[in-house]
Amino acid sequence: MALDLVLATVSVIARDGLRGLTTQAVAREAGVSDEAVLRSAGSTDTLLDAALRYALDKSASVFADIAAGSSLDHFVEHLTDLVARDPDLQVFQYELMLESRRTPRLDPHVKLLYATYIEATSQALTRLGITADEDLTLLVYSAIEGFVMHQLVAKDRPATERAIERLRRILSTAR
Repeated sequence: MALDLVLATVSVIARDGLRGLTTQAVAREAGVSDEAVLRSAGSTDTLLDAALRYALDKSASVFADIAAGSSLDHFVEHLTDLVARDPDLQVFQYELMLESRRTPRLDPHVKLLYATYIEATSQALTRLGITADEDLTLLVYSAIEGFVMHQLVAKDRPATERAIERLRRILSTAR
């Protein structure tokens, strides 16, 4: 599927919620005809699947970049950049998570999303020299989720950076 349709799907869901996802809305966002979307994707389910794969790939590469820095300072810098660079991608994922409470067919997507993030968090901690059991990994992942949500909603990057810095100091004692 064309990347422009995937990005348009992410934007539509970030702006209008999952219930606002229609082939017409994606076509408008992408600047193409409804027929072009239908020929390429066929359905909103296909668009959603492609957008989720995109989100997972994009987020996994961000976690890999964070871990590749091999320092907690690098981790702090990348996390706030993640939200600043592509807030729609984060909102898209939250929309998917929230809608899964009302739409059971989304459960596998959300479980995959969470499993991917938990695993990426565990790998990032390991690369940072931190021995992370399941509980510590979940704690750090949950903190990251909170930081991302705070930066999206409060739009207060300095406060987010201060909180992440505090987490960094706490994690430095876990090595």
